[in-house]
Amino acid sequence: MKSLVIPPNIKKYFSLRFVMFSWYRHYKILFFGGFVVVFGIGAVVWYLYLHTYQWSNESKQQFIEQHFKETVFKEKQFDTLVIRLDERALSHEETPELTRDLFSGQSLK
Repeated sequence: MKSLVIPPNIKKYFSLRFVMFSWYRHYKILFFGGFVVVFGIGAVVWYLYLHTYQWSNESKQQFIEQHFKETVFKEKQFDTLVIRLDERALSHEETPELTRDLFSGQSLK
């Protein structure tokens, strides 16, 4: 068997010094390329999520039955709340009359 012969100038391309200088020269392009790739993947996933959903009528009906249940309307509690709100509105319409002077503390009557 022949042994694998490594050319002498290949060590130059895999040295730490060469890698660091290459990174220093091209890091902006690499970051921009990474941003474009991540942005592109996100756009494709978003498009697929919005425009290619696949629900059958059966699964739609099952979802509606599970999540949208009617509530019981408590008419008596609602009526008492409306009465209390009306009373509160009437009490807010009344103008308060001052019986004492706020600054001197003496009675106004």
